[in-house]
Amino acid sequence: MNRSFYVLALAFVLAGIVHILIILLIPNYATKDAWTKLAGVAEPWKFSILSQPGSETGILPLVDPAFGTAACRYDLNEAPLWVSAGGNLPFWSVAIFDRQGRNIYSFNDRTAIEREMLLIVLDPVQMAQLRKNPPKETEKAVLVESSVKQGFVLVRALQENPSWSAEVRRFLREAQCKRFEARSG
Repeated sequence: MNRSFYVLALAFVLAGIVHILIILLIPNYATKDAWTKLAGVAEPWKFSILSQPGSETGILPLVDPAFGTAACRYDLNEAPLWVSAGGNLPFWSVAIFDRQGRNIYSFNDRTAIEREMLLIVLDPVQMAQLRKNPPKETEKAVLVESSVKQGFVLVRALQENPSWSAEVRRFLREAQCKRFEARSG
């Protein structure tokens, strides 16, 4: 009986120590989220290439080496977001995330209008204004209404085999992430 008591007491003490260590380590890991990492390497409103196909290094963990990846931070308080890229790749995808890394919206070349990457992200007020008088350049765009004001966009491009390397690099390099200003008339 005494032996069981000591084992149980030792288990509670060890669990308490582990619990305290985890609490003390939280601030160290809290600054290692995707938003913070991107803020260190990526300007707002501009894509930064995070990884190239074939490379297993990058600032984001567990990146598939068959994909090139680029990210862009945005703030809808400043303006709506315009994302575009051109090229005939085997596959590409684009995803919008909030600051905590939660996916808000995503699509790929199979679901895009005419396989073109053209995306406009707007808050509800901006969307209402756009719908009153939609400019011609929004006809083929995927319009996303988001109440989340700050976030980042992640573009991934598949390099099916080494012959696609130059095209994937060009696709990521020329991808645009900018403030959207609707032209009237």
